[in-house]
Amino acid sequence: MHSSPSKVVRSVGTENEPQPTGENTGLHAVLLRPIVDAATWEWSTTFGLEDSSGWTTYQLAGIAASSARIQSRSRLTVAHWPGDVELASRVVAVLVDNAVRHGGIVQVPLRLAEIRTRELLIEVSDLMPQFPAFAEVLGWEPTGPERRRPGLWQARSFGATLGYAANEDGSGKTVQAVLNPGAMA
Repeated sequence: MHSSPSKVVRSVGTENEPQPTGENTGLHAVLLRPIVDAATWEWSTTFGLEDSSGWTTYQLAGIAASSARIQSRSRLTVAHWPGDVELASRVVAVLVDNAVRHGGIVQVPLRLAEIRTRELLIEVSDLMPQFPAFAEVLGWEPTGPERRRPGLWQARSFGATLGYAANEDGSGKTVQAVLNPGAMA
């Protein structure tokens, strides 16, 4: 299968960081603060259906995202996370949806953790180690009444700080969103 989201070793692609000149990686070489050992609580699960279900990629993405949103909302409520649980669950749904649509995966590993600063860490893994045009997607701003906004733009507009990292074993990448309960939209 693939590595769990907590096995990320090097972080790449956080917003607001300069992009290094490197050989065709398109990655930012930025270390996020260490979070694996700083969790006050965490929850991990997998969302999606079997690939043989007959559903299209877009249908699979919608089903997985909807399920992730409902279950993460419940988990955050039970955990008494102090931020906006509805917005946080929407960020989870966006990341799960993206993993299915663009990450070559139908079973999406998800990890939620509250770190000691009360921030919420959301990690979603997929099978693609690269994230083409990450900075462009994050920097996209609506200029009119577009019907569908890019998912990561939505997550950012809800207050998420976004980044991604290639998994150490080369099995794909993990996209991370950190939500500060006091700074959410």
